[in-house]
Parts: sequence; C-alpha cells; structure tokens
Amino acid sequence: MQATLLETAQEALDALPGLYVVHSGSAAYFPMMAIVEGGWATFRGEVYDEHGRTVTVEVTTEPDRRSVLREQAERRMITIGPEFFITALKDYNDWPLKWWREAVQNAVDAGGKAVALGAVKQDDGTMLVSCDDDGRGMDEETIITKFLVLGATTKTGPSGAAGGFGKAKELLLLPWISWRIHSRDTVVEGAGIDYTTARGQSRQGTRLEVVMPPDKLTDGPIALGFLQKCNLPGVRFTVNGDPAKADLAGAKLVDSVPDKADIYFTPSAGETQSYIYVRARGLFMFSIYVGAVPGFILAELTAPSIEVLTANRDGFRDYHVAHAVERLAERIAKDNLSALKNKQGLIRQKFEGTGKFKARERASMLLDQIGPYGAGALSTENAETIVATVHSYVRGGEEDKLQAMPSTEVAQAMLDQKFLGPNHLEAAIKQLVWEPDFFLVNEVEGFRVPKKFFPEAMTPTVLKLAKTWVELCRYVMMQLGSERQFGVGFVFSEDNAAEAITDEDKEGRKESWIMLNPFKDMDRRTELWRPAHDPDLKWMYAAAIHEATHIADNMSYHDESFAAALTRNMAKCADGYRKIRQIAAGIRTRGAGGSPEADE
Repeated sequence: MQATLLETAQEALDALPGLYVVHSGSAAYFPMMAIVEGGWATFRGEVYDEHGRTVTVEVTTEPDRRSVLREQAERRMITIGPEFFITALKDYNDWPLKWWREAVQNAVDAGGKAVALGAVKQDDGTMLVSCDDDGRGMDEETIITKFLVLGATTKTGPSGAAGGFGKAKELLLLPWISWRIHSRDTVVEGAGIDYTTARGQSRQGTRLEVVMPPDKLTDGPIALGFLQKCNLPGVRFTVNGDPAKADLAGAKLVDSVPDKADIYFTPSAGETQSYIYVRARGLFMFSIYVGAVPGFILAELTAPSIEVLTANRDGFRDYHVAHAVERLAERIAKDNLSALKNKQGLIRQKFEGTGKFKARERASMLLDQIGPYGAGALSTENAETIVATVHSYVRGGEEDKLQAMPSTEVAQAMLDQKFLGPNHLEAAIKQLVWEPDFFLVNEVEGFRVPKKFFPEAMTPTVLKLAKTWVELCRYVMMQLGSERQFGVGFVFSEDNAAEAITDEDKEGRKESWIMLNPFKDMDRRTELWRPAHDPDLKWMYAAAIHEATHIADNMSYHDESFAAALTRNMAKCADGYRKIRQIAAGIRTRGAGGSPEADE
C-alpha cells in the first residue's frame, strides 16, 4: 500500500482509513499524533531525514474529529532530533577521553572485576568502540526504564557511586551511527533515540558497543591514557586485548576539605605533570592546569560526586572544593616545592592584633589633624603630630609585646622619607597605625615548633627578631605606598627563607602574610637571624622588599612581570637602608642575645 503525504492540519483531520506519512515540521504532525493517541490509527514507523522526524501511520477507523481537536489543543510533545546529541558533545571537555570515563564508570559501578575496552577500525572507516564487563548487568526493565531514560539513573544510595546524574547516555549512545547493549539475556540495538529489544544468549555483565563515524571518534590509545589517570586496583583492564593498569595512587596528603575532598601528591622521578587530576572513587573525572610539578597531584572526592560536581562532571559545583583546589593551584604556581609538602605535622596558627581593623579610621583622623599635604618630606610639626598620635595608641606596659604599635623612635625613622603626594602619605599612615596579626606556619614534616616561637612565650631574642621583621615589612609597605593590609609571621620551611602566603580568614576572605623563616639554616637549626648583625639586617630588609612585592603588586608568580616589579620596588626602597639600623635600634625588648642558646 502506498503512503499518502499529509502536510496540513485539515488534511490530517479529514483522513480516511489508509496509510499516511507526516513530517515533524508540518502542520499535519500534531493532529496525526493525536489520532494515533486516540486509537484511530496505528504507528508504523519513523525515520530521520532532511525534514526531521518522518512518521508513518495507518488510520484504521475514521477519527472523531471533535476528540482530535480537543486532544490537539491539550497535548503537545517536544521531539528530539539527532542533531541535539551531536551538539551535546560540546558540553564535554575532551569528549573522546570522557566517553571511556562514562563506559568504565558504568562497568565499575556495576561491580565489574574484569573490563575489556576495545576500539577497532572497520573497513568503511568507522570505529567500533566497546566496553565489556563481568558485573551485575541489567534486566530488560532496568535498561528500558532507567538506563535509556534521560535524567534517570540506576545509581542510588548514600555512596552515589561515581555518577548518578543520568546524563551518560547523551555521550555514550545517542550521538553515534548505531549502538548495541547486551546485558544478561537482553539485547537492545538502536540508532539515536530509536531502538529495538530482543532476547539473546544469557551472559554475565554488560557489553556496550557503538559505531562512531570516521571524523568523530575515540580510540585505544585514548582509552589507555584515561586508565593511567585512575586508581582502580580491584579491576583487571585490557585495551584491545592487551593488559592495562589503572593504579595511579595518591602518596602524600597536602590539603583537604572535610567530608568533601582530599588532595594528594605523588612524586615521580624524572617526570613532570601540569595538571591536578580530579577523581571520584579513583575514577578520573577531569583535570585542572597548574603548571609543571615533579609528579602527580590528585584531588580525590570523598563526598558523592552528584553533590560536588556539575552534571557533566567536568567541573565543580561545590564552592569549598573549588576554592581549595584553586588555592593549591596558586601556591603551586608560586612555589611547587613548599605547596606540595605533606600535611602531617603542619601548624597554621594565627594570633590577631587589634589595630589592623582600625587603621582606616585612625589614618583619617591623622590626616585631618595635619591638613592638606602636597609632596616631599613632612614638616617637623606634622611628623611630631603623627608620632605623638601613634604613641597615644600604645597601651601602658605593652611596648615590649609583639603585637604593639611601633615605638616613638621607630615611627620617627619611618616618617623621615619623601612622600610622592597625599595618596602616598595616606597609605603610609594606614600602615603605621595598626598592630600586627601574627601567623605561625610549620611546613617541615616531623619538626616540632618550640614554644619560644609562639607570641605568648617568646624569649627576648625571638621577640627582637619578630618585632624587627614586623617593622621592616611595615616600613617597606610604607615606602611602596601600598594600602594592602597584611600580617607577618614565622614560617618553618626546608625550601624558603622567607615567603609571601595567601590564606583566608574564617569567613573565606583572602588574607596576605609576609613570613620569615627564623632559622638561617633549617637543617641545623642552631642560629637565628640577628638584627644587630649588619649582614643579617641587610638580608632581612632585602627579603622584606621581595616578599612585600608579592603582596603590594598582587603577584604570586616568579616571572618576568614579577622581576620588573621587584626591580622597581628595590629602586623605591634604595634609600631605606640608612634608616633600618635606626628602626632596628628603636625596637624595644627586654634584652636579647644573638643565638637560640641565649634564650634557653
């Protein structure tokens, strides 16, 4: 029987018993679908051609036109063309690798212990790509009602498996020339969203295969590269019949987000990598560029991926995990050796000053007192006014404490410079009128920080060193004309004698710290920097300029831009050394020796 093409709604409504064809883009499409839904016609088949979806139906009895009109008014359906799923590939970063991710994830989540991956070139140039596992498999109902339903998933429960989004079939099946699933005794074969089901030979597990076109395909080497980013020790893999390993394990814990993710570093002799590998239950999800490091950085999710990752699992939806990885990437970009230290034994303890948050208010009051200001050196009267006001902020008996305002002698020395204008003076006063926040950081595994380095128990020698570092950093920031708030501290590191650290406060806001390693030799740990010793004081001043450049110019990298900024800032501070002896001499402590032994 030859089918008649219907193009208008009226032609569909007037249809007598017979065979008809309608295109999804025509006005006859929805009335004819209503006739099928009403039981007056039988659906005979469909194809996708240049018109979109072309449907063949057989009208068996004359329709009740009033019912058809009512059905047409009440019911509509969005159809999905094959182009939709080709476009969906663009939702995935590096989809040829992610195809293997989706296939292996399904196999592993189903309990597969032996997984065979294959990619075989066909005579016509197409690629037959497959994943064969020995897991639990699926019955026909599960395949039809879960696996082949967009947005539905078979992965439920608190673990969430490695997926649970119900999007895998958008990449695994639907964009390809054809696809086939054989699970237990059910065989499903399809192309796009159309498929047939049949009974087949019973088997354990599931075999999934698709046919990809010559110009859009994945292959065996990509599958092997994917497995090399995973750690699935309980599964035996082959790629095109050859054994393949998925055993990249994390060695040293370097950071964590409680109950959400742990970040590990695995050293690799003679091999550098430039990415953080984000994984769920050992299965590679996606990577983040961080710059060359001597090994592998692995972010292992400890929360279900559906809570942490975007639907395509190519990015983070959880802010805290994303921020932890971003923060680590910044530290690695600046100094990968210290950023990748083992977390065990790390100390990160902060001691807050009180004046930092009052700096703006205090500076405004001082500027009002001295009145309009141009450029050049301060008048004696204005300098005395500022020094007297700073001295008034010093609480009785606290001049000898670490978290105190600078002494009168120190303030006078810092103000004895040429200011470039009112903005420079305002920035300098803001730096002058706050008490320091102090940060204690230990990056040396197994090293126990002695009590004398904690603010409440500092010995005279350590206190002298800490206060000198505070005032050198303050003076450098004043010279640079920077208003950036910062704290200071001690960092115990095998790699850095001084360091600029970016951290965050309890509310997640970024904080800047300029840190000094108090030991001149971290291996021997027998001698501290001595401010009274001229070479040591010069080195500390140079280190303060270097680390302050990271803060003042907002640069975490050591690159050409940083080198230019450092050179510029060294020029700004070139005249400062004649003052730093005066600053160091004006720092009041209870008396200090020259080495740790003097404090014991």
